[in-house]
Amino acid sequence: MTPTHEDRKRAALPVALLALMVLGACLLLDRPLVRGDGLAYFMWLDSAARDWDLDLANQAAKFAQVNSYQVFFYEKTGRHVSVFPFGSALLLVPFYWLGTWANQLPLLHVNDAYFVQHQGVTLAFSFFAMLGTNLYALATVLLAYFTACRWTSRRRACIAALLLFLGTPLWYYATIEPLSAHVAGAFSISLLLWLLATCWQREGCISARREAWMWFAAGLAAGLATLVRWQLAFFAVPLAGLLLSRRKLRLLAAFGAGFVALAVWVPASWWRMFGSPFVIPAAEQNRATFLVWPAHVVQVMFSGEKGLFVWAPLTGLALVGLAAFYRRERVLSAVLALAVALQLLINASVYDWWAGWGFGMRRMVEPYPVFVLGLAVLLSVPVFNGLRRIWSTFLLLLVGLGAGWAVLLLFSHLNFVNTVLDRPQGDTAAREVHHQLFESSWRVTRLVIQEHYGPWAWHRPGP
Repeated sequence: MTPTHEDRKRAALPVALLALMVLGACLLLDRPLVRGDGLAYFMWLDSAARDWDLDLANQAAKFAQVNSYQVFFYEKTGRHVSVFPFGSALLLVPFYWLGTWANQLPLLHVNDAYFVQHQGVTLAFSFFAMLGTNLYALATVLLAYFTACRWTSRRRACIAALLLFLGTPLWYYATIEPLSAHVAGAFSISLLLWLLATCWQREGCISARREAWMWFAAGLAAGLATLVRWQLAFFAVPLAGLLLSRRKLRLLAAFGAGFVALAVWVPASWWRMFGSPFVIPAAEQNRATFLVWPAHVVQVMFSGEKGLFVWAPLTGLALVGLAAFYRRERVLSAVLALAVALQLLINASVYDWWAGWGFGMRRMVEPYPVFVLGLAVLLSVPVFNGLRRIWSTFLLLLVGLGAGWAVLLLFSHLNFVNTVLDRPQGDTAAREVHHQLFESSWRVTRLVIQEHYGPWAWHRPGP
């Protein structure tokens, strides 16, 4: 049946709402300043966009005054190397070129000395990279929304996609630290899950050749995710196992070919930089054991310092929804649950399970589309008529409290790290919220935002 004008209008409304809300939220907190780990990704971006190579020697010289740990000289190979992957930089190359063009405009030459002092280049380059990250964040949310729409209503999918953007560290890393790799990772996984959902629902309805091409595209998405953050390769494991268990060797070959075409550049880059494709780069830099065994599962999930369910409680509800999804799509729900579990285990296996300075359990941002699907399904769980109103009220209360807590924690964190001088790295969730509610005020938080974040601070966003 051909969609009517009213059908198209109803379908476009949630998309327009998501675009408005996500871009508005980004505008509120956008910070066009390269800092911390973001400098490593920016140096990769400078190398890929300017030199058309992945040799960091030029960047080590160019950014020498701001580079502290992001790129270092590795004596065994005589090369300048980085433990940070380069996939997110490749996604931002077009925006760097726009920054190069815009750098010729007087309008963007604002406080040049300030920006060069803090990030090694003028505002135009970081500004357009930030806008690129904003757009990838929007694409991530929309892909997750379209995926959830395949099993739930548009309204529930829209609510889940928006609340989990605001209620996880994704909002923070789309704006305040836009040069980090987390948005690019979430985008890659959202693309992978959207392609998987498409393959899943069209199985048997399309030609074998087209199905193979779709699985090849899914493999490319998984390979891209690996280029962005190598641990995301574990998302490919349950998918490969699924195809193997169903003896769909042709589709497995297509998926594997797409995955290897991009993922192979991770060990290839390690080989070039460190002299071996079988290394753990962080261990090479720190000269210490980095990856051990999953001893920190409880902390990754429940710690007040950075625990996932403490800093982003909606993810816990989403996993409950993923369990409910098992009744409708047993195999698919098991595959997605295993993918999230593998991410949890790998992130619990590193010595710095809290992921250093940052906001929340940032290394669990990438499964965002899985959380969206789970929360949307939870909002759609049918109940008996007599309990429908009670269940709906209870569920909406939990969702509202989870989203409200996460947003409160974000603004409390911004207040805390900018006003508590002896703890610039932040503190536990309870400590930061206590500081916001009882030791500081929302007036101070508003002043912090005006000084450091959003359009009113773009000319001097602070260190």
